[in-house]
Amino acid sequence: MDIQKSSAVFWTCLKAVSIWLLSVLLAVPEAVFSQVVSMQGHRDQTNSTFVNCVPYPLSNQMHPKIHSVMIFLVYFLIPLTIISVYYYHIARTLVKSAQDMPGEVSDHTKRQVTAG
Repeated sequence: MDIQKSSAVFWTCLKAVSIWLLSVLLAVPEAVFSQVVSMQGHRDQTNSTFVNCVPYPLSNQMHPKIHSVMIFLVYFLIPLTIISVYYYHIARTLVKSAQDMPGEVSDHTKRQVTAG
C-alpha cells in the first residue's frame, strides 16, 4: 500500500511541475516581445505623455492579430475543451453509477410493479 501511495504522490507532483513548466514556457513570448513605449495622450485638453507596456511590437501589423488568436486558444479554448471532456467523463460515470444504485427505479423494479 505504501508503494502505491508514494507512486501516486510522485505522479501527482510530476503533473503539477509539468503544468507549471508549460505555463512558464507559454509566458516566455510575452516577456520577449513586450516592450515599453511612450504614448501621447489627450486628456482634459492638455497634452500628456504616458508610458505603456504593450505585449507585442507596434511595428508589425500581423503580430497583434496572431497574439490575440493565440491568447484566445491557449487561455480559453484549449482549457475549456479539456475541462469539458473531463466533465463529460465525470457525468457519464455518475449516471452509470446511479443506475446501479439499490432503491432506484430500474427495469427490474418497473417489471415487478407492473406485474403486481
